[in-house]
Amino acid sequence: MNAKNRKILFIFVAAALVAVMGGVGLYQYLLPQKTTIYVFRGAYKAGEVLTEDMLVPLQCDAHIVVAGKGEDTSSRFVTGKDIAAVLNTGDSLRMDVSEGMPLTLSLLSVNGGSPVEMHMDPSKIAVSVPVTDVTGVTNDLREGSRVNVYAAGVDSVGTSLLFQNMRILAVAHDSSGALTSATIEVDARESLELIYAATYSSVYLGLVDGSGYEYTEEQTPGYAPGDEG
Repeated sequence: MNAKNRKILFIFVAAALVAVMGGVGLYQYLLPQKTTIYVFRGAYKAGEVLTEDMLVPLQCDAHIVVAGKGEDTSSRFVTGKDIAAVLNTGDSLRMDVSEGMPLTLSLLSVNGGSPVEMHMDPSKIAVSVPVTDVTGVTNDLREGSRVNVYAAGVDSVGTSLLFQNMRILAVAHDSSGALTSATIEVDARESLELIYAATYSSVYLGLVDGSGYEYTEEQTPGYAPGDEG
């Protein structure tokens, strides 16, 4: 093979290599980039600490379209590059989750937190008062129930209606299962009144239907025996 033919062959080989490299580069460019997100293995309750065994890795595109605009998947979901840091925080679930739901930072509390915090209005305060299955209406009083709050005796004459349609955040029972306290969601002013009533009076709860209860006047006068007439 003379020098001219070798030169032509070299040019063809070089062109073929460039074409192959360009094709591979184009294929890699057009091939969607992948990342790993995590979905929940089962259903879990608010307040549970997030652990690795709750999650199943799932491969998906590294870019998603939200409202017609392209975004990195990591801007919406916890991805493989972030999962170790998220698990190390010891965060808890802010709400109940179901099987297959993707893990996002919005599902997590800050530095753990308690189940009560998960369900609270951020502007409200949780105050616990001692109650029994009588003063607390029923031993089966539950989180989410709605109650009226009354103060009876000691520091006041008769009984006063303090608050209406208040939300129960949690209840506590002793080792025998008897109701011992109820945690009520209140604002700052109400918290002062409730703590005062619990300290100097007897607090009673009246169960109401939160979806249909009709308010009376905001606070009724104290009622004492004999006031009927």
